[in-house]
Amino acid sequence: MSIRLISFAGTTLSIEYDGLTAARIVELLYQHVSTDYVSPVRVTYRLCSDDTSARVQLYRDETLLYDGHCAGSVAELLLGDSCYQLAAHCHTGLLFHAAALSGRGRTLILPGTSGAGKSTLTAWLISQGFDYLSDELVFVPWQTNTIQAFTRPLSLKKPARLVLSRCFDYEAQADSLLSSNYVDLVPPTLLSSNRREGVTRKAGNNPIIIFPQYQNRTHFEWQPLSPARAGLALMTHLINARNLPDHGFGEIARIAGCIPAYNLSYSGFDHLTDKFELVIAV
Repeated sequence: MSIRLISFAGTTLSIEYDGLTAARIVELLYQHVSTDYVSPVRVTYRLCSDDTSARVQLYRDETLLYDGHCAGSVAELLLGDSCYQLAAHCHTGLLFHAAALSGRGRTLILPGTSGAGKSTLTAWLISQGFDYLSDELVFVPWQTNTIQAFTRPLSLKKPARLVLSRCFDYEAQADSLLSSNYVDLVPPTLLSSNRREGVTRKAGNNPIIIFPQYQNRTHFEWQPLSPARAGLALMTHLINARNLPDHGFGEIARIAGCIPAYNLSYSGFDHLTDKFELVIAV
């Protein structure tokens, strides 16, 4: 049985795994996650695969989470549950449901709920030369402006296949993905024009917060937000508020006062190609 420790935002999880399929899942999900800082283990997962029958089992501590034959489904479940546990045990700063990228001299923070299009937008931005940080979790340690991101494969819902067809060939890369009935887990390096790059663990300087919203048949809109409006919007994407003093409101207000924030509405990437570079340069 092999062991991989996953540390992020002051929390460490342990993943015990055995079998070729289990090893492939763990490598694809967590290959870019740093283990530089190791705190006491909060949760232990056990992932076992039988490579003759293709059966895969996943336990969280002593609880059976999955017993079946779809590597994509168990990978999706393990990734989602581990992100939830990282958030549930985070007390050392603000943890946001957000994507993040670095490039053009800026760090982009893209808070968004499920369905807002943040992961699909993130995939497109990687294809345009931005370096990937995360499509799910962004952490700001208490009383700092440091941006840390949980670097994992992009979790792209099936409808994104059509939207991203111009920049990513799903069929040609099928052997490099893990897919369930609902999502494709895509290594970010596959979306980059340079396959050896496209991923970074470190956010740069000059951060900007962008609240993306995909809306069919809408015009491109880029709207600056006041610190008050930005703070209220950020609160809706803070996922560990119950673990923080005053639910993190004071820190949210501080961040909203020193990092510029914008609303972005768009109906397709054709709208963004010419305009996005101009607006983030402001």
